[in-house]
Amino acid sequence: MFKRIKLVTAVLLILSLLAGCGSGSARQNKDEKVFTIASSMNLTTMRPWTSDTDGDYYIFFQVYSRLVESDFVGNYYPELAESWECAEDGRTWTFHLSPDYCWHRGNDLFGDELVQVTADDVLYTLRFHMDPVNTCTRYEDLLSTIESMRAVDDKTVEIVTKDIDILLLYKLATVVILPERAEEKGWDLAEHPVGSGPFKWDSSITDTQVVLVKNDDYFIEPNIDKVVYKFIEDPSAAAIALANGEVDYVDYFPYTELEGVKQKKEVTLFGGTSDSRWAAMNVTSELFSDLRVRKAVASFTDMEAIVAAAYPDDGSGVVQAVRAYGQIPPENLGGDQERAKAHTPEYDVGKGIALMEEAGWKKNGAGIWEKDGKTFTFNIQVGTNDPVRINCAVLLSAMLAKQGFDCQPITVEWGTHLEDISEGRCPMYIIGGFSGIDGPMQVMHTDTESFNPNPGFSDPEVDALLEEAWRTTDDEKREELVIRAQELWLDQVVFLPMYFSYNFQAYDQDRVKGLFDGGADSVVFCLTSRLHNVDIVQQ
Repeated sequence: MFKRIKLVTAVLLILSLLAGCGSGSARQNKDEKVFTIASSMNLTTMRPWTSDTDGDYYIFFQVYSRLVESDFVGNYYPELAESWECAEDGRTWTFHLSPDYCWHRGNDLFGDELVQVTADDVLYTLRFHMDPVNTCTRYEDLLSTIESMRAVDDKTVEIVTKDIDILLLYKLATVVILPERAEEKGWDLAEHPVGSGPFKWDSSITDTQVVLVKNDDYFIEPNIDKVVYKFIEDPSAAAIALANGEVDYVDYFPYTELEGVKQKKEVTLFGGTSDSRWAAMNVTSELFSDLRVRKAVASFTDMEAIVAAAYPDDGSGVVQAVRAYGQIPPENLGGDQERAKAHTPEYDVGKGIALMEEAGWKKNGAGIWEKDGKTFTFNIQVGTNDPVRINCAVLLSAMLAKQGFDCQPITVEWGTHLEDISEGRCPMYIIGGFSGIDGPMQVMHTDTESFNPNPGFSDPEVDALLEEAWRTTDDEKREELVIRAQELWLDQVVFLPMYFSYNFQAYDQDRVKGLFDGGADSVVFCLTSRLHNVDIVQQ
């Protein structure tokens, strides 16, 4: 699920620009330090246990604590668990909780009482996630992994896994710890979030913004008084807001806007590991259930042309994206592009026509594919928050329409897009992400609960290979298992791999300080932690 974000030297650009202007984020008074973040993704839910989007996690990771913090490429850092170890059996994990974490005060759940987070809260949270009634995002992951768990004492949790699972810490790094007292008192955390993080929930305006305020009880005093998340889906508008001093940080910065921004603001622009993008075909749909049809669609698609049009060479030498031949980014274990390419259909219109006819489709008088009196009619759905993906949807639909498909690109609001995908309402859609170390499991392994990101596909052999991979501690053996699973997945043409994008983020380097201290490198991390304590310079 998580893409983001480590620095790469090729895209670390510090731009010394002309005069800075603007006072930064809106403040209630001149002494208050406010960090304003332009988020390209609206908050999709107030329930962190049901979320699977980065935009939501940006916020939840400030309000709630987790056992461990992860940079999503395999490095883990202490958070609520100040230390942990795994026994020689590879299955018995012991987590030692820090005494520093306390639940937020000043609410009707805890009042003025300062209450420490305990092992019982951790166990309550994990059991909550493993209860199917709660429809939690990590339900399958935790249920399939955890055999037993217990509180050794008030500050020690023991978790025993069913088998060796090298992804356990990764899975736990996305589970925010909830207060057991909330259930005891019937407290609705979705309406009134109460966590143990450095910031408290203050207010929200649907599709507009979320405001968090400093938790004065946090064991490390936050340098920031207030964090404001402004939801700006249009990246160009976010870039303008950065240039005008309306925001301090942009989580999805369009490289094409750089020249305009540099006339007003001195910023740091940085990029991350490549992020997967693809067009998925819902294999449970009547239109795309036939492998021959899916292969035909792939044969009709000139993906090289689409990627070149989406990311034209501007002569700067900065790589913004590369053609993808699989789901796994080239930097990740198993991201062998040459082997993936061998299992990706080539652009071949003649072969596409032959496959469609073999599957029983014929072109009618209007030149549209038709079978049993039904035309091949569908939409290619894409979220409104990424103009590049929108452009790809337009290009792809035009390309397929030319070959006899009655298809149109449609854009919908990000949250609605995710809901439509998850409910299986989209025959074809463009999405991305899931580029972290558990991406192959999230995308390719059978998921009976959601079509996001697996578009309804199931193969026992693929499942078995992936399950074996995450039981294998030998990196070389695990990599071969993952590669083989992807090859089988690609053979079924479940989606059309498009590109790996090197997304850029940007921040006002005169105002924002401490963002990269201690190895943490994006706002997806907790802004105040043992790793770093982001600060704002008043101007």
